[in-house]
Amino acid sequence: MQPALQLALLLAILLPAGKIGASLCSRFGIPAILGELLVGVLLGPGAVNLLHLHLFESGQATGALMLLAQVGAMVLMFMAGIETDIDRMREASVTAFVVALSGVVWPFLLGAGVGHLFGLSWTTACFLGGALTATSVSISARTLMDAGQMSSPEATVILGAAVIDDVMGLFVLAFLAASSTSAHGESFGVAAATTSWLQHRIAFAANHPLVIQMLVISLCVAAFFFVGYGTARRCLDPLMRQLRKLSANEAVPSCILALVLVYAICAEWLGSVAGITGAYLLGYVFAGSEFKADVERSFYAIGHGLLIPLFFVSIGLSSDYRALEGHWTLMLVVLVVAIIGKLVGCGFAALASGMDWVRSLRVGCGMISRGEVGLIVTAMGASTGIFAKSEVAVMVAVVLLTTLLTPLVLRGAYGLKSPQDAEESLDLPQLALSAVPELQHARPKGVEETLTDPLRRRMTLT
Repeated sequence: MQPALQLALLLAILLPAGKIGASLCSRFGIPAILGELLVGVLLGPGAVNLLHLHLFESGQATGALMLLAQVGAMVLMFMAGIETDIDRMREASVTAFVVALSGVVWPFLLGAGVGHLFGLSWTTACFLGGALTATSVSISARTLMDAGQMSSPEATVILGAAVIDDVMGLFVLAFLAASSTSAHGESFGVAAATTSWLQHRIAFAANHPLVIQMLVISLCVAAFFFVGYGTARRCLDPLMRQLRKLSANEAVPSCILALVLVYAICAEWLGSVAGITGAYLLGYVFAGSEFKADVERSFYAIGHGLLIPLFFVSIGLSSDYRALEGHWTLMLVVLVVAIIGKLVGCGFAALASGMDWVRSLRVGCGMISRGEVGLIVTAMGASTGIFAKSEVAVMVAVVLLTTLLTPLVLRGAYGLKSPQDAEESLDLPQLALSAVPELQHARPKGVEETLTDPLRRRMTLT
């Protein structure tokens, strides 16, 4: 069979299978991405082994499928950037920022440390820690929504911190990608050329290559974010006005997709930054654009209908649960680290910011779930050869299990009584009356005492 027909057959199998899996998971209150992941796992080497059937043995269709999946990752991060709540990030309290920072540092250090203790190289161990940093915003929001707690103080902190630590996780990813590609001699562009030039002309650079490499990478990453953000901020809206004048069908989404790919290429070229980071940066700028709704709507079908499902299914296809044989201990320890890193790191940060221990526990539980960014780090680690099949299988299992555990532990945490909840409920009658001035003038004398005195007596008794 010709490679084009092989690719067509693969798409005909994977796309509906992924959507059916996503639909079944959604019906049972499980995040849809898990359905697409599980479909990939079932069709992967551990079960059907679809890509290694005789029909697809040439490998050309498989390679094309994986390239489409990588474009899907770029589109996913572009849309994640568009959906970033800029106002929430700007208005996020100090508590949310502290929780996010702690929720990135603790899992990264614990994950990297545990990975190294299990014999992984520091590069692989750091990728393992990096994959554990970012909380899944969508999974956290869905869990809070199902629990009816979207308006709670903890929800504000959880969602604000989840957005911030997603961005922090991408910075970690950018640095890991830059350092790993440079170390493997695979990078190109400004960072690699500058490092090589300095090492050939300056004795200190030749004698301390790692120091120079890290310094150049840091400067190039900063330069990319500064130049990329500034250029997009200044030029996107005028560019969109010109594109909307084109008479060709769907000219805007075609040109914006090309721009996403250009930003991904520039991210790699300017600082050896992961291409998906460039896609996210472009989406983040679009989030503040007057054309946000138009771009989001035009990308929704091609993103969620074709490219993004292929990315998640491809992660499952590249994982083999049989690779966990002999690595079950590593998987369980990484799972425990993934839970403790967020539960303790975020919980203690919330506690230090003035929340009581119950609300702090809720914040920690709400930050446990991992999702898209963790899978993207895993995919990048696999594509660069940093992650072996066993590490990919471990990370896919951890993402699945943390996502399944989060709704259970968060609902359990909301079952506990918080002293601050009780204090706020005691203030509600007085707040309700004081919020309506007419009631204060119309109520008979003694009504306030009738409403508040029993509550005061109850508070005294408790």
